[in-house]
Formats: sequence, C-alpha cells, structure tokens
Amino acid sequence: MTQNIIISLTTLVLGGGIVYFFYKGTNLIDVEKKKKEAQELLLKSKEEAVKIKEEISIKVENFKKTSEEDTDRRQERIKKVEEMMDTKEKSLLKKEERLKDLRLRVASEQEESQSRQEAIKRIEKKHIEDLSKKAGKTVEKQKEEILARYRIDLENEGDERLAKQEEFLKEDAQKIAQNILINVIQRISSPTSVESKSVNIIVPKDFIKGKIVGKNGKNIEAFEEQLDVAVIFNDLPNTISVSAFNLVTRRIAQVAIEKLIAFPNEITKDVILRAIKDAGTDVDKELYGIGKSALERLKINPEKIDKELTRIIGRLAYRTSYGQNIMRHSLEVGWVAVMLGSEIGLNVELCKISGFLHDLGKAIDQEPGAKDAHDRLTKELMEKYGFSDEEVNAAWAHHDAEKQKSPEALMVKAADAVSAGRPGARQESRYSYSDRIQQIDETIKGFSEIQKSFIMSAGRDIRAFVDPDKTKDEGMMEVAKNLARKIEENVVYPGKIRVNVIRKMEKTDVASPTK
Repeated sequence: MTQNIIISLTTLVLGGGIVYFFYKGTNLIDVEKKKKEAQELLLKSKEEAVKIKEEISIKVENFKKTSEEDTDRRQERIKKVEEMMDTKEKSLLKKEERLKDLRLRVASEQEESQSRQEAIKRIEKKHIEDLSKKAGKTVEKQKEEILARYRIDLENEGDERLAKQEEFLKEDAQKIAQNILINVIQRISSPTSVESKSVNIIVPKDFIKGKIVGKNGKNIEAFEEQLDVAVIFNDLPNTISVSAFNLVTRRIAQVAIEKLIAFPNEITKDVILRAIKDAGTDVDKELYGIGKSALERLKINPEKIDKELTRIIGRLAYRTSYGQNIMRHSLEVGWVAVMLGSEIGLNVELCKISGFLHDLGKAIDQEPGAKDAHDRLTKELMEKYGFSDEEVNAAWAHHDAEKQKSPEALMVKAADAVSAGRPGARQESRYSYSDRIQQIDETIKGFSEIQKSFIMSAGRDIRAFVDPDKTKDEGMMEVAKNLARKIEENVVYPGKIRVNVIRKMEKTDVASPTK
C-alpha cells in the first residue's frame, strides 16, 4: 500500500513537471504537439516507476532475509555463552568447596604446630633450667659472659686490622702529604708581602716643611708626641719621612701630614690636633673599606660580619710580622687552607674562615691596653663576635696554645707555615732570629731561681721551671713579672712574648720489705 502511494505521487510530480516545462516553453501554435509528447513522457515515467517499485521490493526481501539470518546467529551465540557460564559456575562451586577443605586442613595443622611449639618451649625451658643448675649460673649471666667474650674478640680483631691499616697508610702518608703541599705551593701566585716601617710623603714646595715644623720645632714636637711617631724632614729633598712601630698610627700620621701640606694658612698646634682628629676619622673609614674588600675577595658576605669586626680586619693591612704584611699573609693562609682542605675532603668553608682570621689578634695586640699574645686575642675577638667553637679553635690553636680539635685546625696550622715559610715571605734572617733567641736565653739565665727553661714558638712562648726550694707558690707571679720586664728591657722583638713560670715538686721514697 505504501509503495503504491509512493509510485502515484512520483508519477504526478513527474507528469506535472513535464506539463509545466512544455507549457512554458511552447507557444500557442504547438500546444497539441506538446501534449502528445507529454503523454508519451508520462507513460515512460509510469514504466520507470514500476521498475523502481520492483527493485525496492527485491531489496526489502533481501534485507528481511539477511536480518532473520543475523537474528538466528545471535541467538545461537547467546545460547553458547549461557552454556559456558553454567559450566564456569559449576567449576567455581567445586573450587570453593576445595578451598573450604584446604582452609579447614590448614587451621588444624596450625593448631597442631602451635601445640608442638609450646611443648618444645616447655622442654627447652626445662633443659635450660637443668643446665643452669648444673653450671651454677643464670641464663642472663651466661649471655653476658658470651657477649663479653665476643666483644673482646671483636675489639682485638678490630685493633689488629686498624694497626695494619695504619701501618699501610704510614708508608704512603708522607709522600701523599708532600705531593699535596708541593701542588698547593705551586698554585700560590701572590707576590711576597714584605714591607718597611717607614713611608715617604712628597712635598710640592720645600717651604711647606717649615710651616709644618713651626717655630722652634714646636708643631712637630706636638705632632710626634700626640701620635708617638718619628717624622724626618731632611733626609731627602721635597720629602717627609714618617716611621712608627704601629703602622695604623703611621697611616694616621701620613694622612694628617697630607692634610697639613694642603692647608693654605698658618699651621698652629690647634690646626695639627684638628688634622690628626680628621685623619683618624678618615683612616677608620679606610680600614672598614679594606676589611670589606678582603672579605669580598674571599667570597664572604660582608653584610653577615659586624661592622666593627670588619674595621678590625682592615687593621691587618697595617700590621707586619718580620716584615710580612699580615693582611696578605691572612689571605694567603685562607686560600692555602682551602686548597689543602679540598684535597682531603674537609669543610672548606671552615678552613677559609679560620685560616683568614687566624692572626686577627695582631690587629689589636699593639694597642696600649692589649696584654695577651695575638692568638689569645684572636680567640677573644672571635668569641665576642659569635663564631662557632670549631672556627675559634681552628683559628687560634695554630701556635699550639690549645690542642687542635679538628682536621681543619691542623690545615690552618699547615697553611700558616706554608705562607710564613715560603721564600721571600719574611724579611728576618736566621742571624737576627738566633740573636733574639740568645738574648732571651741570657735574660732567663740572669734569674737564679730558674732551674731550666724552654723557648718555644719562635720565641713567642717561654716556659721557665723555678727551683721549688727557692720559690714558693705565692712568689711565682713576682718571678713572671720580673722576667717579663727584663725581656722588655733587653730584647728587641715583634708582637708579644708569653712568660709561663712553672713550679714542679717531686718527692721520692723507697719501699723495702720488712724483716
């Protein structure tokens, strides 16, 4: 029925279209002819519609047949799947039954095993109690004895292995240490740091010398008295020489004289005092800048260091020891300690800080109020400004005033020896050194109460043993003070010398068997 409706509609549409086409495109004269042609086309359209209907019917039948076949195949598959599911379900049920049986069997075996273990423990306990009664010792005591015996054996074995390892290492240790030191020394490219105690100041015109000297030399007398320096005007033309034991004071004097040279008016005592005061302020700023620059060279952040400590560090640039500039020496020791520490895997940051600050006390040991040696002053300053115990020990123990507590401390001591002992580092000859040691020794021999003495640390440390019969404990301080005063009078030396007076008593008796 649906197919007939489709065919009728198709025929009408085709017929109407053909009639419209021919009607519009034909004039009134050919109307009959066009009608005839239209009827023929309509007839052809009906025939084609019948053919289309037949083709559609065939396709519908084929589709229906194919669909029925697919439905049959799917039903067969579903049936097979259902059969498989039934089979698997039966298999699972059988497995569950077997699993239940196994669980019951395992549980019974576990109970049996537990009961056997309890019986074994009871038997073991009984045997141990019987053995303890026979041995006369408790189980705990026997365990302790066995452990102690094994511990002793292990300690002895460990000591033997350690001794063998130490013996093995000692064979190569000296060669390894020599190679490390040689490599480090070869890597030092800094120039020698020997400096003189005097400085020359150029004067543009010679009459300026007279202005500075003043009438009857009163200006220069006030200048030298105020700063404790020696000013020489007549050695060289257009030159003023300034010398002083304290190089910071010498630097202040140099800056003050430069200010006086530039002063246009008459120079009086008040002008000199004001120039000295201004020079002191300028040098303080300069010292801070020097300290900051040194910290930056070592890649230490100056912001983390107290400003007053930075200024004290800057003072090292104006301090020498045997002609060696202490700032350059401290930088060298810091670098060498880092190189040595990195060779054997130590804390290089600790080596750097302690190596650089090891002579920090020399920045203030020449001040009037300083009484201790430079290494103890180093300890006091580092403790004051919050350095760690490891850093303090590694820095100040380089002269063996305290035992080195870390490998880094030993590296600082070695680095100090490398920097001070390399060729050209220090100006003092062996003759002046031996003369100073001889002068100290002769001064000590002048004290009858001293039995024997030891001069240590290149003359920086004296240990004098007094006769206990001649000197009592309460008189030891007086001997130490007198010896220190005599050394100050008779010996010329850099830095400070620590005097230690020791009173040692020994009493001996012999025990003999009674008859």
